[in-house]
Amino acid sequence: MILKEVLEIWLNEKKNYIKESTYAHYCFEVRNYLMPALGNLQMTELTEERIQEAVLHWQSVGADNGHSLKKSSVQNLVVLLKQVLKFASKKGLADNYMLEIHFMPRTTNKKRQVFSPGEQKKLIQAVLEDLSFKSFGILLCMNSGMRIGELCALKWSDIDIEDGTVHVRQTLQRIYMQDAEPKTRVIITTPKTSASVRDIPLSSRVCQVIRRLEDINPEGYVLTNSEHFTEPRTFRKFYMSFLEHHDIDGLHFHCLRHTFATRCIENGADCKSVSEILGHTSVNTTLNMYVHPRMEEKRKCVELIKW
Repeated sequence: MILKEVLEIWLNEKKNYIKESTYAHYCFEVRNYLMPALGNLQMTELTEERIQEAVLHWQSVGADNGHSLKKSSVQNLVVLLKQVLKFASKKGLADNYMLEIHFMPRTTNKKRQVFSPGEQKKLIQAVLEDLSFKSFGILLCMNSGMRIGELCALKWSDIDIEDGTVHVRQTLQRIYMQDAEPKTRVIITTPKTSASVRDIPLSSRVCQVIRRLEDINPEGYVLTNSEHFTEPRTFRKFYMSFLEHHDIDGLHFHCLRHTFATRCIENGADCKSVSEILGHTSVNTTLNMYVHPRMEEKRKCVELIKW
């Protein structure tokens, strides 16, 4: 058998056990990367060397559009391919062997992901002076760490202003549809993981801002105050336009989440609480992403050695 046939069998079996959004993501990765690079190879030809060639191709050229892929994206492709090979081995379609794949090192510096305290203050002030249901969404994410899909799916009925709580129960996303027209569609489904289904406390200041919004429709979406939702890519455009209009550095939307977590940690919040607010599955994720001791704290460590 060729890999393309095995990939189709694997996708058909996976479809019964995973979320629709996850299945759509797998289809996109398989159709756009695995099949073009390796799909026509016989399973006996699928050696570590051929896979390594594909990895270097993805990192340097990418796909037919010529856009190279990030190292993390290519690593995810390899993880996906390993799942398929494990499946093929269990079905007796391929040998079971370990892959040792190497990746090209990053050649560019990581972009800044957090607004400075001054920028954060300026952005909050801009929202308060130019308040609308959409701009409130920016403020809400900066003060709760919500993901953009969770925000787009949020309705006013999910917010209890008296209790000061927002209930995250859904996420909205556009998914890839294989062999269909149009190629994508919007779905509203359960959040990323079980830990992402959570209740987030709202600060008294955020609740005060909500009270300034007029004629709130309890059954409407927060960003539109109507039965019509706004999808993530549309709201990202609004967000970037809002930053530009108010002369604020254009960090991408997810930086609001990073900024929230960073400020919480900097101001002494315990990591377990921050982790649960963010909806992380493990507190280690929070520790690895946001806990970066300052030089002063490191200096205290070395001064503990007495001699």
